[in-house]
Amino acid sequence: MARVVRRCAKVLSMLGLVGVLVVLATNVALVSRLDRIEGAFAGLSDRPPPDEGQTILMVATRPGGTGNDVPWLVDEQSVEAVMLVEIPPDGMSAEVATLPASSRVRPHVNQPAPSSSVAAVEAWSGRRIDHLIAIDWTTFVQLADVNAVDPSYVYGSGPAAQHDFLRRVMEGTLHAELRRQPLDLLQVLSTTADGTAVDDEWSVVALDAVLLSLRNLRSHEITFSMARPR
Repeated sequence: MARVVRRCAKVLSMLGLVGVLVVLATNVALVSRLDRIEGAFAGLSDRPPPDEGQTILMVATRPGGTGNDVPWLVDEQSVEAVMLVEIPPDGMSAEVATLPASSRVRPHVNQPAPSSSVAAVEAWSGRRIDHLIAIDWTTFVQLADVNAVDPSYVYGSGPAAQHDFLRRVMEGTLHAELRRQPLDLLQVLSTTADGTAVDDEWSVVALDAVLLSLRNLRSHEITFSMARPR
């Protein structure tokens, strides 16, 4: 009997090790598909003090330069929206705030150095940017299509239409059953990784920590608004 127990324990240990290796391999595979934004914080000084939680500058783009190409991204991409994503330390909620045209940040996004965007947003908002992320808007459209949400969206729409679309996409994506559907979760992460670039200072460990903190985030805890300076 004791021999059987030991044998079962060894089998379970091996299965557990295999499971960990699969998770690690999936993690590395997904992270390797993210593009990296070089020099997002290079040369910045006189920055606002850090806050609790995370403040992420998100530049949403659309395919095609249309005369306003974002030079620090791969391929031709123009700006669809510039947003601040605020995540509290507990990761139980998030606020997505669109920067208004009066912030005059968009011309800085079209500068060769991504740090120009970070500096402009910090100067206008009074918030310290912890990370920079750029995401192709077609990623949201793909997530909508995968999750049976109406994927139609008109490029160049105003903040209200953008917020409404993102709200519907999040409702279709961040549902409670997702945690019990690993293949669906993998598809969501894979789709997102393919259309996303993050700053080169965002380590794999730090990315994992953010994702882990957001594991219980639900769509109704995400609010949308217009950003205001402090």
